[in-house]
Amino acid sequence: MAYRGRSLRTMRESKQIQLRHIANETRIGMAYLEDLEMERFDRFPGKFYFRSFSRAYARSLGLDPNEVSTDLSVAYEEWSGERTAPANGTAAHADEDGILHRLGGIIRRVQEV
Repeated sequence: MAYRGRSLRTMRESKQIQLRHIANETRIGMAYLEDLEMERFDRFPGKFYFRSFSRAYARSLGLDPNEVSTDLSVAYEEWSGERTAPANGTAAHADEDGILHRLGGIIRRVQEV
């Protein structure tokens, strides 16, 4: 199964697990969990946090954290403009738009605090 944010929300709701319960269990803020479920990638401070949060969320639902994180990372990379390494082995990198979106997410989070 390919995991996406909305499918995880549906799965969580079918198990009758409140988002607040996951927030308490994982110590991840409710806003980030909502953003994960809605795939609002611009609200995360970076890919590292996004992957960490998706893995913790998956564990709390009893899912394979590696599989969930990998599936969601594909969506994140599509959004951010990151490119995977081409067959010739050159390094992967993010384009400027992806970096600007991530910086915007960080600034919004800081302003919310």
